Formats: sequence, structure tokens, C-alpha cells
Amino acid sequence: MLRRLAYLVLIVPPWALNAQIAHVRPVEVRAHFIGETIPELVTQEPEVRQKVNACGQRPAKPDCDRLLAAVKRGQRAEVSTSSWTTFVLDGGKLVKLTTLVHEDPGAVKADLTQELGARCTEASFPMQNALGATWKDRLFVWDTPTIWASLREDNNPASQNHHFVLVVESRSEHTVEHMEAAK
Repeated sequence: MLRRLAYLVLIVPPWALNAQIAHVRPVEVRAHFIGETIPELVTQEPEVRQKVNACGQRPAKPDCDRLLAAVKRGQRAEVSTSSWTTFVLDGGKLVKLTTLVHEDPGAVKADLTQELGARCTEASFPMQNALGATWKDRLFVWDTPTIWASLREDNNPASQNHHFVLVVESRSEHTVEHMEAAK
């Protein structure tokens, strides 16, 4: 029986596999999703659109070469907005989004768990500043076959606002980042 099942798996037509992949729903973060195209991002994000337009008019401005190369040729670039959101573009698509969380972190964690599943791990780790003050930060991670997401709580006592930082990125982007960090 096992041999027969293995044989059946091998003869599944390619279109059936593509149909399953097509049903994967993208995870939306601030009206964006990992894998959206640069034109979609530019349409949705006025500040990014302004930066692209400004670079088109003055390509010699700092960082314009990278942004224009990303928009025109699918190369890698990073663009940030005044709302503390950073978009990483590569291959003509959004591959990573980093943003400060101003909403209730419990609600954000619940939303991510609902979207990505209950594969959340939680870790706390000790931190210390130059003056010797110590505290513990917390990190929640969702690791799926297509998306890696983290919500980090910064508990630095010197900070007025104990903010949370949300990072959502493609699985391949996360893998590349960790390979580079290991070098």
C-alpha cells in the first residue's frame, strides 16, 4: 500500500500542485503583503510614490540609484517612511516589511497567530545598556514555510515608550539574512 501511495504522489499533475499553491492567502500588514509588486506598493504608499517620483526627477540624489534600480530593473533597495515603516524590495517585489507597532501588541500577536497559525515561539533575553541598567526584551516568532514574522518588545527602561517592532519577511529573505549573519 505504501508503495502505491508513493507512486500516486509522483504522478500528481503539475497543474494540481499549482492550484494548491495559488490558494495560499497573503498575510496583510499595513495594507501590504510580502510578494506584492513594486507598482502595487507604490500605488498603496504615497511616501514611497513621492520618493520614486523625486528620484525620477533628480536621479543623482542620495539613495536614488538603488531605488530606481529596484523600480526599473528589480534590483534590491530599501525605502522608509516617516511612520517608521521600512520596505525591502528585491526581484520586483516586497520581500520584507519592518514597522513600529502602535496598536495593542496583544491584538497584533492574536492577529498574527490567526493569520500564520499557532506556531509562535516566545523567548525573552537579557539586555544591558552602557550605564549598566538591565532588563529583558521579549521576542515572538512565527515561522511558516512561506513567511517569517517576529514581534519584538523593547523594554529598555531609558525609553519613554516601550515599543514593539514587527518584522514580516519572505522565507527566502529570512534564510538569506541568517546565512549572511552566520558568515
